[in-house]
Amino acid sequence: MGGSGARSHRGRRVGARLGALTLALLVGGCGVLGTGGDRRHAAELADRRYPGVLDVVAVRTLFPQAAGSEVSFAVADDPDAVVRLRIDAHAGSCEGKDCAGALDRAVEEGRAQAVALRRITSSFAACGYPALAVDPGLGRVWVAASPTGSTVTRVLAEAGACVRAWAPGRDENGGATAVTSVSVHLVSPAVAARLPAGHPSWPTMMRLTDGKLLTALSKRPYYTATYPVRDGEVDPDSGTAVITRPYTYEKAFGDTVQREVGDRLRRTYPRAEVSTYHGIWQLEPGTVDRLRGYVLFCDGPRADGRLCMGDHAVAVTADPEGHPVGGFRVIRDIGSGPLRLPPL
Repeated sequence: MGGSGARSHRGRRVGARLGALTLALLVGGCGVLGTGGDRRHAAELADRRYPGVLDVVAVRTLFPQAAGSEVSFAVADDPDAVVRLRIDAHAGSCEGKDCAGALDRAVEEGRAQAVALRRITSSFAACGYPALAVDPGLGRVWVAASPTGSTVTRVLAEAGACVRAWAPGRDENGGATAVTSVSVHLVSPAVAARLPAGHPSWPTMMRLTDGKLLTALSKRPYYTATYPVRDGEVDPDSGTAVITRPYTYEKAFGDTVQREVGDRLRRTYPRAEVSTYHGIWQLEPGTVDRLRGYVLFCDGPRADGRLCMGDHAVAVTADPEGHPVGGFRVIRDIGSGPLRLPPL
């Protein structure tokens, strides 16, 4: 017993020392995980190769994914551009390569991204839907729009005109690209009004792709409008919308629709047991306030005590809160294994 207690005591001391060492490294001890040396070396390199052009505006450590830091520069003659350099001053390299060449490539990429970003911001601003944010790859744009059942067709067409101006679906030589569709995210104006603005010294590219901004946008339900590309051109009048909801919203919807469908089912099947499988719900075409999907159920509890996975299904249309609207369509004996349900 005494030996076990001593080992436990030594183990706690070793754990405490390791924790203290890790904390020291995280705050910059030994110059391994701190960003100060990386920032200094990056700034010195920028001053030598691009005097008066690049100014450090942010630094973040790459630990634990990698050693070193990502240093972000503003560009003096382009307020939209951000130059990002991954540098490890301790190793004397930039992702294992020469830092001078890495910086040159980063500058070229940053300027090219700024050109692409301006195409986005100018296209959407010109048609009345200014870009709130873009994903880091510049492939998706967020705008403020609140379509309703009576305005969804108009809003999709207006947003589609912006998408068409931004992404014509043709390459530099005029030929059609391999892109078959382009999307834009529509977020409630109320959500847009509360978004973090980002630091005023940041270039436009940094502000519109900021992780905190994108996280804030994804915390509430939003629509994604997708437009087909035909013959190299975006078709603005053929947009379709889907709704994306965070887990808490999705669960609340699923719990409500299952509870209310179960209550109605038991009028006909008194012992009916609804499956806990929430399933996939899609917006009814031409609406943003009607979702269609299936609720699975069994005629009653299983004799062996196993959970109901669903012997039958009910085709349901529900409002955004999960309350069924309209009638039910019961589909019996859907079988086991992969679901084979008729199209909604």
